[in-house]
Amino acid sequence: MSTPFLVAYRDRLELGPSATQTIFVVYVAGILTTLLLSGPASDRFGRKPMCIPFVALSAVASAVIIFGRDSYHLLLVGRLILGVSVGAVLAVGTAWVQELMGPGTQVRAAVLSTVATYGGFGVGPLISGLLDWAVPAPLVVPFLVHIASAAVVIPLMMAVPETRPANPALPALRISFGVPSVGRRTFWTTVVPAAIWVFAFPSTSFALFPVLLSSATGGRDIQVAAAASTLTAWSGLLARPLLPRFGAPTALVTGMVMGSIGYVLGTAAFWTDGWPLLLPSAMLLGAASGSISAGCLALLGAMAEDASRGALTSTFYLLAYPSMSMPVVVTALAAASSFRTALLIITGAAILGSLVVSFFAWRNLVRGRSTHVSFPGPWC
Repeated sequence: MSTPFLVAYRDRLELGPSATQTIFVVYVAGILTTLLLSGPASDRFGRKPMCIPFVALSAVASAVIIFGRDSYHLLLVGRLILGVSVGAVLAVGTAWVQELMGPGTQVRAAVLSTVATYGGFGVGPLISGLLDWAVPAPLVVPFLVHIASAAVVIPLMMAVPETRPANPALPALRISFGVPSVGRRTFWTTVVPAAIWVFAFPSTSFALFPVLLSSATGGRDIQVAAAASTLTAWSGLLARPLLPRFGAPTALVTGMVMGSIGYVLGTAAFWTDGWPLLLPSAMLLGAASGSISAGCLALLGAMAEDASRGALTSTFYLLAYPSMSMPVVVTALAAASSFRTALLIITGAAILGSLVVSFFAWRNLVRGRSTHVSFPGPWC
């Protein structure tokens, strides 16, 4: 909900480019603080004790963000708390969904988790954009909506069955990546190089391109940012038909190609001040993110061991979320050269990443067929 307001916070608090992007990236720092421990902790204590309190914490974060609209440091604190809550709920909730759906449903579980995640990402900016147009306090009311929705969701979560009872045999606090020996090659050669682009693609779509092109939108900067964020998130739902029909390898390769094309369009929009190009770019970058995320989760669901499913899911998000800082990376590169050069560099890196993921995805698929190693495809 807060991402479309980056331009508003920039103008209200008179911030420079780096300070503006820090509002976005501090959220990533919060996520990383909990990802490393939340998955293993949920394997030890259960899914509910990790999910429900952190959903409540996200409501606290929205309250802090409301008060931070006139204080840069308080705004950063609110975004940090929000990241902490998201880091816990996203990884543990994904493992919870996989277990609720049962064995042999890796593809369906990955699709459902992706639909829920990207659907939520899409609703937030849409609400923010509409309320910015309709209410006199747009930096307050959207976050009240989130607080109210959390109050509704928490009792519903309490009624969901626990799938991972507490296991006192495991240490209370431990760092575990949960990568099993079976499937380790697929993890390192396919999941890892794909995961780093899961959030690199959409973060530039809703946190960088709209800011760079805000002066070219004719005073519609917040609406354009909200539209880009909404299209990015909802396009992630493309994974719903793509993954079950074509399988994880095709989803990963298609996602990487769509993301590279999305970067090309976004770069062209900046070079030409053609802000309408942001909209198809946002759709491609969102679809890329959803496809790669669903493909990776399907692979991980197939290879995960029951005792370390939460840890392995956390590891995936731990790999994926640092690239949410891509807007800051681009801004830093631009400070040393120019935004044109920086955008060309990340576009070239995305194309190279597409080639790497394509090569290993198909190689591991062929190897898996010949050795009977599970590699989720359309037959799952």
